[in-house]
Amino acid sequence: MKSILYPAKVIRALAVLAAAGALSINAHAQCTINMGSTSQTIDGFGFSSAWCGTLSSAKNNALYGTLGMSLLRIRIDQGGSSYWGPEIANASAAHAAGAKVLGTCWTVPSQWNTGNGELIAADAGAYATWLGQAATAHNLDWVSPQNELDGANWTATDMYNFMLNNAPAVGRAIAMPEAINFQDQYSDPVLNNSTAASHDTIVAGHLYGGGLYVHQNALNHGKHVWMTEYYFDGPNDIGVCMQFAKQISDCMNDQFSAYFWWWDNDNDPNTVMVLSNGAINKNGYTEGQFAKWIRPGSTRVSTTYNPQSNVYVTAYKVNGNLVIVAINMGTSAVNQQFNIQNGSVGTMEGYRTSSSQSMADIGSFGVSGGSFTTTLAAQSITTFVQTGSGGGGGGGAPVSGSTYKIVARHSGKALDANGNATANGTQIIQWTYGGGSNQKWTVTDTGSGNWKIIGVQSGRAVDVSNGGTANGTKVQLWDYVANTAQLYKFAATDSGYYRITPNCATGSCLDVSGASTADGAVVQLWQWLNASNQQWAFQAP
Repeated sequence: MKSILYPAKVIRALAVLAAAGALSINAHAQCTINMGSTSQTIDGFGFSSAWCGTLSSAKNNALYGTLGMSLLRIRIDQGGSSYWGPEIANASAAHAAGAKVLGTCWTVPSQWNTGNGELIAADAGAYATWLGQAATAHNLDWVSPQNELDGANWTATDMYNFMLNNAPAVGRAIAMPEAINFQDQYSDPVLNNSTAASHDTIVAGHLYGGGLYVHQNALNHGKHVWMTEYYFDGPNDIGVCMQFAKQISDCMNDQFSAYFWWWDNDNDPNTVMVLSNGAINKNGYTEGQFAKWIRPGSTRVSTTYNPQSNVYVTAYKVNGNLVIVAINMGTSAVNQQFNIQNGSVGTMEGYRTSSSQSMADIGSFGVSGGSFTTTLAAQSITTFVQTGSGGGGGGGAPVSGSTYKIVARHSGKALDANGNATANGTQIIQWTYGGGSNQKWTVTDTGSGNWKIIGVQSGRAVDVSNGGTANGTKVQLWDYVANTAQLYKFAATDSGYYRITPNCATGSCLDVSGASTADGAVVQLWQWLNASNQQWAFQAP
């Protein structure tokens, strides 16, 4: 390379600028991600259906499928079982999609409250029994005995006494106290009594007016901390959504395990994430940048949280792989370098929401020497999802009766039942692995070298439509009947990858159409060409 000689006065000018801070000698800000330093376990991301009626199938499919929501918060109507129908339906739909449900009571039924909302102490036992009945009817995973107790005239003593004496009668895990601005004064009395604390699972609260900090006493007592309600009341645009993304990120950085957006009501255009027709607003995509890829059971790992002005980064281990969420709140694009420690990462796939993009796939990023650098677009949320390890290998030999994610060699993406559907005829596709049960498959040796592949979510088999043999034949879910369209030979290729060949078409195999690397590319039957889009790894889910 030819050397360039600068005049002395230019060198002096550069030195002056550098000393004044006007010139950055380091081209890229650095964010260190330590996969060996772990923090809280993530329970999920969700929203509330309170006062939203029965959510449509299109809305549910978008919320739980496209956006990946894994939590729902419903309202337990104080009027009793005759009013519970819509939320029972919403809870059922959530469970069918693999999500879990928190039920919150807004108002103690009139026969057990003082007239201003406060629970009558002598009636706490009857109220707990009623909550248990509601929990059974709605099939709840958690129950919150009172929404915003500080606004409903419950005192800290009221909550303490209920948790000490009555909570076990509810028969479900308890989340409390759901104070308006997450004041620890309402949860600390419970936590500081060993018996009362043993009756609680979640310390929950809202962020209206405060509460966004590390709730250390809850963590010290082994409780997960949840943010169960907040909304930004403004236009549903990228400016407001950047505040939304930053709050989710701050919650994660402050060791919260779950985040719930407020309701998804079509009549509130500023807060609705998904309309009844399935159309997704920008705030839906904003939370989806977290919910889709950071699945329940993931663990947050340490990062340089604010590596440069306006940039905030959190990272997670999801089934052993790395997921990074980087937010650029600034109005200009910036370069950002990520340095990964204590983990083997070869490639990352990027997904971005900005003013012009909505969870858009922005391509692959190679990791070299544990580092990669990229541009974070102005006012954007970018999620980077690990698709390959530094070692470049596939998986181990399949073990009969075991459950796997089945990963395409060319893309690093997983075999997936489209749209979380479970019906006969559901198209099999590839999708970035997010830990959903529609991406987990149990493989079983049925004898004579034949294997069946059964979806964990659906209980149905991977099936070649009508036992076809032509290139392009659909691969789908279907009731298992043990025919030649549902029995496969697994033939090792190299580096832990396998050809998957149905008995109905012995010269063909499962193939990702067009060798596409995109989410949603269909899996089909195609003649064996020894191509990387025809090779699959069986990996731990």
